[in-house]
Amino acid sequence: MSTSSELRARAAELENRVSPVDAGPRTDDERMWLEKAAALREEADRLDADDRTTEKRGGGS
Repeated sequence: MSTSSELRARAAELENRVSPVDAGPRTDDERMWLEKAAALREEADRLDADDRTTEKRGGGS
């Protein structure tokens, strides 16, 4: 399983593949990369929230 920081790093890599907005319309690949990056960031947020919940319950690892 990946950590939240690994997921965010992967999301940043995907976002860096995409041309700037003023470069013209997005390609299908660029849209796919941005969607994947958003999904990775959501998963990282979920992992962070789960970690905070576990810490509040006193069940840290």
